[in-house]
Amino acid sequence: MTIHRYGHIAMMAIALVAVSWTVYAHGDWKAPSKAAGRKNPVVRDEASIGRGKEFCRIHCAECHGDTGRGDGPRASRTWPKPTDLVQMAGHHPDGDVAWKIETGRGDMPGFKKKLKPNEIWDLVNFIQSLKP
Repeated sequence: MTIHRYGHIAMMAIALVAVSWTVYAHGDWKAPSKAAGRKNPVVRDEASIGRGKEFCRIHCAECHGDTGRGDGPRASRTWPKPTDLVQMAGHHPDGDVAWKIETGRGDMPGFKKKLKPNEIWDLVNFIQSLKP
């Protein structure tokens, strides 16, 4: 009877982890409201967009692709699938995009310790400039 009871507890724990992981991977990935509400301190001009494009080429294109469509050479081997940045552009506030770059998720690393804050904002400016 004790083994049976622990078996149910183990199965419930596994189910909870599976549901949590599914929501984490496929749910709506949003920054906390305070982070999402941050204002971009870097002017979105050609210079910033150019710097951001270069950072994207160096740090992001392998998964997100050269055009930001989520179709880079590593895209099929990452989890969750890389976001199509063109579709996302303009639909998320700058602070939300910056937080996602800083924090990462799944196979996407966080860049908070790899890029300076102004470099992250340049990357945000580039991503937001992809809006059709």
